[in-house]
Amino acid sequence: MLKDSVERLVSERYPFEKRAEHAAEPRGFSEAMWEEMAELGLTALPFGEQLGGLGLGGVEMMIVGEAVGRGLLLEPYLSSIVLAGTAIAQGAEDGEAAARLSAIMTGETVAALADHATITASVVDGGVRLDGAATMVLGGDQAALFVLPAGNSGWMVSADAPGLRVRGYRLHGGGGAADLTLEGVRVGAEAHVAVQAMTRAIEAGIAFLAAEAAGATRAALDLTVGYLKTREQFGKPIGSNQALQHRAAELLVEVEQASSAAIYAALLAEEYDPAERARGTAAVKAVIGKVGRFVAQQTVQLHGGIGVSEEHIISHYFRRLTAIGMLLGGTDAQLKRLADLGGFTRPRAHLDLA
Repeated sequence: MLKDSVERLVSERYPFEKRAEHAAEPRGFSEAMWEEMAELGLTALPFGEQLGGLGLGGVEMMIVGEAVGRGLLLEPYLSSIVLAGTAIAQGAEDGEAAARLSAIMTGETVAALADHATITASVVDGGVRLDGAATMVLGGDQAALFVLPAGNSGWMVSADAPGLRVRGYRLHGGGGAADLTLEGVRVGAEAHVAVQAMTRAIEAGIAFLAAEAAGATRAALDLTVGYLKTREQFGKPIGSNQALQHRAAELLVEVEQASSAAIYAALLAEEYDPAERARGTAAVKAVIGKVGRFVAQQTVQLHGGIGVSEEHIISHYFRRLTAIGMLLGGTDAQLKRLADLGGFTRPRAHLDLA
């Protein structure tokens, strides 16, 4: 039911022809679509029922992520709900965190989490002082609330906090980001976010990006196969060329790998061992980065010159898949991280049959 409703929402409300109109809106996305997503409960989907959410899990988030990737949605679901929302929700039983999360779930507050930051926290009378900077904060151009790492903790900071400067900008493939500068920003103890919560937020973000990649690569492949069947040269479809058929088959193998990675990432949400989650998410991010790059390049090439035009949707899949490969750590960085963690496989067998 969730899959049907989300796919119907995207197909009916978000055709590619309207995407440019949404991007041209003042906030860089469709406020009407964002409100509708909130009304359907999508913005409350991953949060526990005790927090006012729906209490659903990784598989349901994967379903939403695939639809977001297929529709190339511009709304700040990843930045506000998956990243910032997950971090805040880890300790949001009551107080400021609970109030902030409630506003995020209704869509009233757009939040953003910084994963590239050099911020120091020092204890001062009545609270904590934050100084430093954060770059490329996804969704930060429209955020009213930031979750910022500082040392071994995270802190919730309002966008209008004294001492915080926000320089927002639009991204080439849609959406926006911001660079932040903090000079003497004061926060109270109730604004604290545990470092474990920040880690879980990044892991949730990688899982969502994997689902997005699965949806986007599948859509790009379907478009390309359709183009090969209908585009004619020398009186016959170019898809009758065996070399292009082999290329399409290779693309299918890669797309299936992206889907498998998304499923694995969804199941990792229930993994209790932090070390297993860390290894698994690093491997998933490396895989979707590699697959996304391959699919993006090959589908554009198979479309020929039209594939790089602004008016054709395949060029926008190219941009989004390229961005997914770089967000939250690129392929090379994730492979290094995976190696530092000891590799994807365990040093001993999962089952001891001796």
